[in-house]
Amino acid sequence: MNETVISRFELHKVADFLPYPFIIAEVIDGIHYNTFVNEKFSEEIGYTLEEIPTIETWYEHAYPDEAYRQKVIRDWDEEEINSKQEGKVFVKMKSHVTCKKGMKKWYEIKASVIDKLHVVAFVDIDKEIALQQELKNINSNNDRMLSVLGHDLRAPINNLKGITILALEDSISQEEFTPFIQKINEQSEQVLEMLETTLNWAKLNFNSIQLNNVAIDIKAIVSSILAIHKNAYQSKNIRINLSFDKVNSVFSDSEIVTIIVRNMISNAIKFTPQDGEINIGFSHNILSVTDNGVGMTQNMINDIMKNNYTSKRGTNNELGMGMGLQLTLNLAAKVNAEIGIESELGKGTSIRLIF
Repeated sequence: MNETVISRFELHKVADFLPYPFIIAEVIDGIHYNTFVNEKFSEEIGYTLEEIPTIETWYEHAYPDEAYRQKVIRDWDEEEINSKQEGKVFVKMKSHVTCKKGMKKWYEIKASVIDKLHVVAFVDIDKEIALQQELKNINSNNDRMLSVLGHDLRAPINNLKGITILALEDSISQEEFTPFIQKINEQSEQVLEMLETTLNWAKLNFNSIQLNNVAIDIKAIVSSILAIHKNAYQSKNIRINLSFDKVNSVFSDSEIVTIIVRNMISNAIKFTPQDGEINIGFSHNILSVTDNGVGMTQNMINDIMKNNYTSKRGTNNELGMGMGLQLTLNLAAKVNAEIGIESELGKGTSIRLIF
Protein backbone atom coordinates (compact mmCIF):
# COMPACT_ATOMS: atom_id res chain seq x y z
CA MET A 1 0.00 0.00 0.00
CA ASN A 2 2.82 2.37 0.97
CA GLU A 3 4.66 1.58 -2.28
CA THR A 4 1.55 2.52 -4.30
CA VAL A 5 1.21 5.84 -2.45
CA ILE A 6 4.91 6.63 -2.96
CA SER A 7 4.73 5.76 -6.67
CA ARG A 8 1.76 8.07 -7.15
CA PHE A 9 3.47 10.81 -5.21
CA GLU A 10 6.57 10.46 -7.37
CA LEU A 11 4.42 10.41 -10.52
CA HIS A 12 2.76 13.69 -9.49
CA LYS A 13 6.13 15.20 -8.68
CA VAL A 14 7.53 14.26 -12.10
CA ALA A 15 4.40 15.52 -13.89
CA ASP A 16 4.83 18.98 -12.33
CA PHE A 17 8.28 19.28 -13.90
CA LEU A 18 7.14 18.27 -17.39
CA PRO A 19 6.58 21.03 -20.01
CA TYR A 20 3.14 19.74 -21.06
CA PRO A 21 -0.25 19.92 -19.32
CA PHE A 22 -1.10 16.58 -17.69
CA ILE A 23 -4.16 14.96 -16.15
CA ILE A 24 -3.84 11.78 -14.11
CA ALA A 25 -7.07 9.82 -13.80
CA GLU A 26 -8.13 6.53 -12.20
CA VAL A 27 -11.00 4.21 -13.09
CA ILE A 28 -12.98 3.26 -9.98
CA ASP A 29 -16.16 1.19 -10.35
CA GLY A 30 -16.31 2.08 -14.03
CA ILE A 31 -16.06 5.85 -13.44
CA HIS A 32 -13.05 7.86 -14.66
CA TYR A 33 -12.06 10.12 -11.78
CA ASN A 34 -9.47 12.83 -12.39
CA THR A 35 -7.09 12.68 -9.43
CA PHE A 36 -4.34 15.14 -10.40
CA VAL A 37 -3.55 18.02 -12.77
CA ASN A 38 0.00 19.36 -13.01
CA GLU A 39 1.07 22.99 -12.73
CA LYS A 40 1.35 23.39 -16.52
CA PHE A 41 -2.27 22.23 -16.89
CA SER A 42 -3.47 24.80 -14.33
CA GLU A 43 -1.43 27.52 -16.01
CA GLU A 44 -2.30 26.76 -19.65
CA ILE A 45 -5.73 25.08 -19.73
CA GLY A 46 -6.92 26.48 -16.43
CA TYR A 47 -9.47 24.04 -14.96
CA THR A 48 -9.14 22.83 -11.36
CA LEU A 49 -9.85 19.30 -10.15
CA GLU A 50 -12.96 20.65 -8.43
CA GLU A 51 -14.25 21.81 -11.83
CA ILE A 52 -13.39 18.58 -13.70
CA PRO A 53 -13.61 15.76 -11.12
CA THR A 54 -14.57 13.18 -13.80
CA ILE A 55 -13.97 12.62 -17.49
CA GLU A 56 -17.59 13.58 -18.17
CA THR A 57 -17.16 17.01 -16.56
CA TRP A 58 -13.87 17.43 -18.47
CA TYR A 59 -15.68 16.80 -21.76
CA GLU A 60 -18.41 19.30 -20.84
CA HIS A 61 -15.90 22.07 -20.07
CA ALA A 62 -13.36 21.35 -22.81
CA TYR A 63 -15.98 20.83 -25.55
CA PRO A 64 -19.01 23.02 -24.75
CA ASP A 65 -20.52 22.51 -28.20
CA GLU A 66 -22.69 19.38 -27.89
CA ALA A 67 -22.18 18.15 -31.47
CA TYR A 68 -18.39 18.59 -31.33
CA ARG A 69 -18.25 16.99 -27.86
CA GLN A 70 -20.04 13.87 -29.11
CA LYS A 71 -17.70 13.69 -32.10
CA VAL A 72 -14.63 13.88 -29.82
CA ILE A 73 -16.04 11.15 -27.59
CA ARG A 74 -16.80 8.88 -30.57
CA ASP A 75 -13.36 9.48 -32.07
CA TRP A 76 -11.65 8.79 -28.74
CA ASP A 77 -13.63 5.57 -28.17
CA GLU A 78 -12.68 4.44 -31.68
CA GLU A 79 -9.01 5.21 -31.05
CA GLU A 80 -9.15 3.21 -27.80
CA ILE A 81 -10.56 0.19 -29.63
CA ASN A 82 -7.91 0.45 -32.35
CA SER A 83 -5.12 0.76 -29.78
CA LYS A 84 -6.29 -2.33 -27.92
CA GLN A 85 -6.50 -4.31 -31.15
CA GLU A 86 -2.96 -3.26 -32.04
CA GLY A 87 -1.68 -4.12 -28.55
CA LYS A 88 -0.75 -0.53 -27.71
CA VAL A 89 -0.88 0.95 -24.20
CA PHE A 90 -1.60 4.49 -25.34
CA VAL A 91 -4.29 6.41 -27.23
CA LYS A 92 -3.60 9.52 -29.32
CA MET A 93 -5.80 12.03 -31.17
CA LYS A 94 -6.11 15.75 -31.98
CA SER A 95 -8.92 17.97 -30.74
CA HIS A 96 -9.88 21.65 -30.37
CA VAL A 97 -9.97 22.29 -26.62
CA THR A 98 -11.79 25.21 -25.00
CA CYS A 99 -9.65 26.51 -22.14
CA LYS A 100 -11.12 28.00 -18.96
CA LYS A 101 -10.69 31.61 -20.16
CA GLY A 102 -12.64 30.81 -23.34
CA MET A 103 -9.67 30.56 -25.72
CA LYS A 104 -9.70 27.55 -28.04
CA LYS A 105 -6.48 25.70 -28.81
CA TRP A 106 -5.56 22.63 -30.79
CA TYR A 107 -3.90 19.86 -28.77
CA GLU A 108 -2.62 16.42 -29.54
CA ILE A 109 -3.91 14.41 -26.59
CA LYS A 110 -1.94 11.31 -25.61
CA ALA A 111 -3.19 8.94 -22.93
CA SER A 112 -1.06 6.14 -21.50
CA VAL A 113 -3.07 3.41 -19.78
CA ILE A 114 -1.50 1.36 -16.97
CA ASP A 115 -4.11 -0.95 -15.45
CA LYS A 116 -6.73 1.47 -14.15
CA LEU A 117 -4.43 4.47 -14.16
CA HIS A 118 -4.62 6.95 -17.07
CA VAL A 119 -1.90 9.54 -17.65
CA VAL A 120 -3.10 12.10 -20.22
CA ALA A 121 -0.70 14.61 -21.82
CA PHE A 122 -1.70 17.66 -23.90
CA VAL A 123 0.78 18.76 -26.57
CA ASP A 124 0.06 22.23 -27.95
CA ILE A 125 -0.17 22.01 -31.77
CA ASP A 126 -2.19 25.19 -32.26
CA LYS A 127 0.50 26.99 -34.29
CA GLU A 128 1.10 23.89 -36.39
CA ILE A 129 -2.62 23.54 -37.22
CA ALA A 130 -2.88 27.29 -37.97
CA LEU A 131 0.12 27.04 -40.30
CA GLN A 132 -1.37 24.02 -42.06
CA GLN A 133 -4.66 25.88 -42.54
CA GLU A 134 -2.83 28.96 -43.81
CA LEU A 135 -0.88 26.87 -46.32
CA LYS A 136 -4.09 25.15 -47.38
CA ASN A 137 -5.78 28.53 -47.89
CA ILE A 138 -2.77 29.83 -49.83
CA ASN A 139 -2.75 26.78 -52.10
CA SER A 140 -6.50 27.03 -52.63
CA ASN A 141 -6.20 30.74 -53.33
CA ASN A 142 -3.30 30.18 -55.75
CA ASP A 143 -5.28 27.52 -57.63
CA ARG A 144 -8.27 29.85 -57.87
CA MET A 145 -6.15 32.76 -59.07
CA LEU A 146 -4.43 30.64 -61.73
CA SER A 147 -7.83 29.39 -62.89
CA VAL A 148 -9.14 32.97 -63.16
CA LEU A 149 -5.95 34.03 -64.92
CA GLY A 150 -6.17 31.21 -67.48
CA HIS A 151 -9.82 31.92 -68.20
CA ASP A 152 -9.60 35.72 -68.42
CA LEU A 153 -6.42 35.79 -70.49
CA ARG A 154 -7.52 33.11 -72.95
CA ALA A 155 -10.59 35.02 -74.24
CA PRO A 156 -8.90 38.29 -75.27
CA ILE A 157 -5.87 36.52 -76.71
CA ASN A 158 -8.15 34.28 -78.81
CA ASN A 159 -9.99 37.42 -80.00
CA LEU A 160 -6.70 39.06 -80.99
CA LYS A 161 -5.65 35.90 -82.79
CA GLY A 162 -8.96 35.73 -84.68
CA ILE A 163 -8.68 39.35 -85.84
CA THR A 164 -5.09 38.91 -87.06
CA ILE A 165 -6.07 35.77 -89.01
CA LEU A 166 -8.86 37.68 -90.78
CA ALA A 167 -6.41 40.46 -91.61
CA LEU A 168 -3.76 38.07 -92.93
CA GLU A 169 -6.28 36.27 -95.12
CA ASP A 170 -7.68 39.55 -96.47
CA SER A 171 -11.08 38.45 -95.22
CA ILE A 172 -11.88 41.84 -93.76
CA SER A 173 -12.12 45.27 -95.39
CA GLN A 174 -10.39 48.42 -94.19
CA GLU A 175 -13.74 49.83 -93.06
CA GLU A 176 -14.46 46.68 -91.05
CA PHE A 177 -10.93 46.54 -89.70
CA THR A 178 -10.91 50.05 -88.21
CA PRO A 179 -13.37 49.29 -85.34
CA PHE A 180 -11.35 46.19 -84.52
CA ILE A 181 -8.23 48.33 -84.01
CA GLN A 182 -9.96 50.04 -81.08
CA LYS A 183 -10.97 46.65 -79.71
CA ILE A 184 -7.40 45.34 -80.05
CA ASN A 185 -6.10 48.41 -78.22
CA GLU A 186 -8.59 48.00 -75.35
CA GLN A 187 -7.98 44.29 -74.93
CA SER A 188 -4.21 44.74 -75.13
CA GLU A 189 -4.37 47.24 -72.27
CA GLN A 190 -6.47 44.83 -70.22
CA VAL A 191 -4.12 41.91 -70.85
CA LEU A 192 -1.06 44.01 -69.97
CA GLU A 193 -2.72 45.16 -66.75
CA MET A 194 -3.61 41.59 -65.83
CA LEU A 195 -0.09 40.37 -66.56
CA GLU A 196 1.42 43.12 -64.44
CA THR A 197 -0.96 42.33 -61.59
CA THR A 198 -0.08 38.64 -61.89
CA LEU A 199 3.67 39.31 -61.80
CA ASN A 200 3.34 41.49 -58.71
CA TRP A 201 1.08 38.91 -57.06
CA ALA A 202 3.69 36.21 -57.78
CA LYS A 203 6.47 38.40 -56.37
CA LEU A 204 4.47 38.94 -53.20
CA ASN A 205 3.75 35.23 -52.80
CA PHE A 206 7.44 34.39 -53.26
CA ASN A 207 8.46 37.21 -50.86
CA SER A 208 10.71 38.77 -53.50
CA ILE A 209 9.34 42.30 -53.11
CA GLN A 210 11.87 44.42 -51.23
CA LEU A 211 10.86 47.67 -49.56
CA ASN A 212 12.56 50.91 -50.62
CA ASN A 213 11.06 53.75 -48.61
CA VAL A 214 11.45 57.25 -50.05
CA ALA A 215 9.48 60.51 -50.08
CA ILE A 216 6.88 60.06 -52.82
CA ASP A 217 4.50 62.52 -54.46
CA ILE A 218 1.00 61.03 -54.36
CA LYS A 219 -0.42 63.56 -56.82
CA ALA A 220 2.31 62.72 -59.36
CA ILE A 221 1.56 59.00 -59.02
CA VAL A 222 -2.18 59.58 -59.52
CA SER A 223 -1.53 61.80 -62.55
CA SER A 224 0.70 59.21 -64.23
CA ILE A 225 -1.88 56.45 -63.64
CA LEU A 226 -4.71 58.59 -65.03
CA ALA A 227 -2.63 59.26 -68.14
CA ILE A 228 -2.28 55.50 -68.70
CA HIS A 229 -6.04 54.96 -68.24
CA LYS A 230 -7.10 58.05 -70.19
CA ASN A 231 -8.66 56.06 -73.07
CA ALA A 232 -10.56 53.85 -70.63
CA TYR A 233 -12.30 56.63 -68.70
CA GLN A 234 -12.75 58.95 -71.68
CA SER A 235 -14.44 56.18 -73.70
CA LYS A 236 -17.05 56.00 -70.90
CA ASN A 237 -17.17 59.80 -70.58
CA ILE A 238 -16.27 59.58 -66.90
CA ARG A 239 -15.47 62.88 -65.18
CA ILE A 240 -12.39 62.79 -62.92
CA ASN A 241 -12.26 65.31 -60.04
CA LEU A 242 -8.97 65.80 -58.16
CA SER A 243 -8.49 67.31 -54.70
CA PHE A 244 -5.07 67.31 -53.03
CA ASP A 245 -3.51 68.92 -50.00
CA LYS A 246 -0.66 71.32 -50.66
CA VAL A 247 1.56 68.75 -48.93
CA ASN A 248 0.76 65.49 -50.68
CA SER A 249 3.91 63.47 -50.16
CA VAL A 250 4.36 60.43 -47.94
CA PHE A 251 7.35 58.34 -46.94
CA SER A 252 6.79 54.85 -48.35
CA ASP A 253 7.74 52.48 -51.15
CA SER A 254 7.03 54.21 -54.48
CA GLU A 255 6.61 51.01 -56.54
CA ILE A 256 4.24 49.34 -54.09
CA VAL A 257 2.14 52.49 -53.59
CA THR A 258 1.89 52.87 -57.36
CA ILE A 259 0.59 49.30 -57.74
CA ILE A 260 -2.01 49.88 -54.99
CA VAL A 261 -3.21 53.21 -56.41
CA ARG A 262 -3.35 51.78 -59.94
CA ASN A 263 -5.66 49.00 -58.74
CA MET A 264 -7.85 51.49 -56.84
CA ILE A 265 -8.25 53.77 -59.87
CA SER A 266 -8.57 50.91 -62.37
CA ASN A 267 -11.40 49.32 -60.36
CA ALA A 268 -13.19 52.67 -60.03
CA ILE A 269 -13.08 53.14 -63.83
CA LYS A 270 -14.25 49.57 -64.49
CA PHE A 271 -17.27 49.81 -62.20
CA THR A 272 -18.34 53.37 -63.00
CA PRO A 273 -21.03 53.60 -65.71
CA GLN A 274 -21.16 55.79 -68.79
CA ASP A 275 -21.19 59.53 -67.88
CA GLY A 276 -20.19 58.69 -64.32
CA GLU A 277 -17.90 60.50 -61.91
CA ILE A 278 -14.79 59.60 -59.90
CA ASN A 279 -13.39 61.79 -57.11
CA ILE A 280 -9.75 61.28 -56.14
CA GLY A 281 -8.39 63.15 -53.13
CA PHE A 282 -5.51 63.14 -50.66
CA SER A 283 -5.74 64.68 -47.20
CA HIS A 284 -4.30 63.87 -43.76
CA ASN A 285 -2.29 60.94 -45.14
CA ILE A 286 -5.39 59.31 -46.65
CA LEU A 287 -5.84 58.77 -50.38
CA SER A 288 -9.48 58.23 -51.35
CA VAL A 289 -10.95 57.09 -54.66
CA THR A 290 -14.73 57.48 -54.74
CA ASP A 291 -17.00 56.56 -57.65
CA ASN A 292 -20.75 56.59 -58.33
CA GLY A 293 -20.66 53.14 -59.87
CA VAL A 294 -22.40 49.83 -59.26
CA GLY A 295 -21.39 49.59 -55.59
CA MET A 296 -21.22 46.52 -53.36
CA THR A 297 -23.10 44.84 -50.54
CA GLN A 298 -21.57 44.46 -47.07
CA ASN A 299 -21.14 40.74 -47.74
CA MET A 300 -19.10 41.52 -50.84
CA ILE A 301 -16.91 43.92 -48.83
CA ASN A 302 -16.44 41.25 -46.14
CA ASP A 303 -15.34 38.75 -48.81
CA ILE A 304 -12.81 41.27 -50.14
CA MET A 305 -11.35 41.85 -46.68
CA LYS A 306 -11.10 38.07 -46.19
CA ASN A 307 -9.32 37.66 -49.55
CA ASN A 308 -12.23 35.55 -50.73
CA TYR A 309 -13.66 37.72 -53.49
CA THR A 310 -14.47 36.57 -57.02
CA SER A 311 -13.92 39.13 -59.76
CA LYS A 312 -16.82 40.74 -61.61
CA ARG A 313 -17.04 42.25 -65.08
CA GLY A 314 -17.00 46.05 -65.33
CA THR A 315 -19.86 48.23 -66.60
CA ASN A 316 -18.46 47.94 -70.15
CA ASN A 317 -17.77 44.24 -69.68
CA GLU A 318 -14.14 44.98 -68.79
CA LEU A 319 -12.10 42.08 -67.47
CA GLY A 320 -11.54 42.01 -63.73
CA MET A 321 -9.49 39.87 -61.41
CA GLY A 322 -10.10 39.15 -57.72
CA MET A 323 -6.32 38.86 -57.63
CA GLY A 324 -6.01 42.65 -57.95
CA LEU A 325 -8.10 43.20 -54.83
CA GLN A 326 -6.09 40.67 -52.86
CA LEU A 327 -2.85 42.19 -54.13
CA THR A 328 -3.98 45.65 -52.96
CA LEU A 329 -4.80 44.44 -49.44
CA ASN A 330 -1.60 42.44 -49.04
CA LEU A 331 0.66 45.14 -50.44
CA ALA A 332 -0.93 47.79 -48.21
CA ALA A 333 -0.09 45.66 -45.17
CA LYS A 334 3.49 45.32 -46.44
CA VAL A 335 3.99 49.12 -46.32
CA ASN A 336 2.19 49.46 -42.95
CA ALA A 337 -0.90 51.00 -44.54
CA GLU A 338 -4.57 50.02 -44.40
CA ILE A 339 -7.36 49.71 -46.94
CA GLY A 340 -10.80 50.98 -45.97
CA ILE A 341 -13.89 50.31 -48.08
CA GLU A 342 -17.32 51.92 -47.93
CA SER A 343 -19.96 51.07 -50.50
CA GLU A 344 -23.65 50.91 -51.23
CA LEU A 345 -25.14 48.75 -53.95
CA GLY A 346 -26.21 50.86 -56.90
CA LYS A 347 -24.73 54.07 -55.48
CA GLY A 348 -20.97 53.69 -55.62
CA THR A 349 -17.84 52.83 -53.69
CA SER A 350 -15.16 54.71 -51.77
CA ILE A 351 -11.79 53.04 -51.22
CA ARG A 352 -9.24 54.64 -48.91
CA LEU A 353 -5.52 54.01 -48.65
CA ILE A 354 -4.58 55.04 -45.11
CA PHE A 355 -0.88 55.61 -44.49
